[in-house]
Amino acid sequence: MTTAARSGLTGVAGATVFSAASGYLVLFIAARSLGAERYDVFAVYWSAFFALTGIVNGLMHESTRAVHAALESDRRDGARPAIVATVVGAVVALLVLLSAPLWAERLVPEHTGVGVGLLAAAIASFTLQAALSGALSGSGRWGLYGALLTIDAALRLVVALAAALLGLPEIGLLVATVCGSVTWLLLVALSPGCRAALRLRADVALRPFLSRVLQAMVAASATAALVVGFPVLLKATAGAEDPQVLGGLILAVTLTRAPLLVPLTSFQNAIVVHFADRREARARALALPVVAVLGVAVLGAAAAWLVGPPILAFMGEGFDVPGAHLAGLTVASGTTAALFLSGAAALAHERHGAYVLGWWAATIATLALLLLPLDLSTRTIVALLAGPLIGIGWHAVAIARTGKAR
Repeated sequence: MTTAARSGLTGVAGATVFSAASGYLVLFIAARSLGAERYDVFAVYWSAFFALTGIVNGLMHESTRAVHAALESDRRDGARPAIVATVVGAVVALLVLLSAPLWAERLVPEHTGVGVGLLAAAIASFTLQAALSGALSGSGRWGLYGALLTIDAALRLVVALAAALLGLPEIGLLVATVCGSVTWLLLVALSPGCRAALRLRADVALRPFLSRVLQAMVAASATAALVVGFPVLLKATAGAEDPQVLGGLILAVTLTRAPLLVPLTSFQNAIVVHFADRREARARALALPVVAVLGVAVLGAAAAWLVGPPILAFMGEGFDVPGAHLAGLTVASGTTAALFLSGAAALAHERHGAYVLGWWAATIATLALLLLPLDLSTRTIVALLAGPLIGIGWHAVAIARTGKAR
């Protein structure tokens, strides 16, 4: 690896840290500006947008692979990821608009039209941003990729701060949520390297490339629905729950998950490699890492019980979640973390179908448990604790059968 490449990857690591930190700063600004009573609308909108971008990131992953392979083989007649992204983005945006009557007024009760319009336009734009990200990564332009991540996050943070300072938190935070999706336009306008990357081709023709993109998006949707999209599921099953209770619970879920899920998400590729090096042990290789994350979750639960309530109170007005509930949510974060590990192990054993089905089984089980006739906090804890166990079991069985299949 060259010095320039090493430097670029260091920049990407720094940009990733900045992006995560600035994202939580935006959530803090939203909590302070809106209070618990109005926080749920912003949080659900944020969740919906990033769940959609999580799905579209499947296009980014496939573009990265395809562009890199094309450059390695010197193939110049493959599909153009940017053109495919334009079509995919238009289709996803159209689906958002057509489905809006089913969900928009419930998820965005105020500024409904603006919220839907912003979401559709932003996801169409972000799809091209995903293609550019993939092309930059696949061609080794790590410095530009790091710049894209940094500008995306910085735009969101600046707009959120402006919304709070100008006293326009509700509509301003909707804009802040989606504004980073125009980053690719800024970079293409200012950087010859980005313009060149956007013209790069895949290693295969249009039809197989589109097929692989759709498969990658389906795979990405599995994790996006349960992890990033959970507040949407919670809102959809909350019924006539007090918005203040719902807002506090959504923020509590976000904060109690972060210590485990943020690092696991960041190091997912390294975790896959870890399990790939231990394929002979099959499902047994899962035992120690799973016990470790569950142990961390239990220790974290004790801390959440003690210091969680004052931290939530500091976040903003009305965020009142009992310490016992915070402890339960923290323990529940351990099973979601374990699902990340079992999913990585399934990928390491090349059980891609089992990986997707395991995540979807966990999501469906979690959604079903959210419908239990219990109070909202209790059923949320039960759903997050037990739902992922279904997916973990699915992954473990698939991994255990790998050796027999071979």
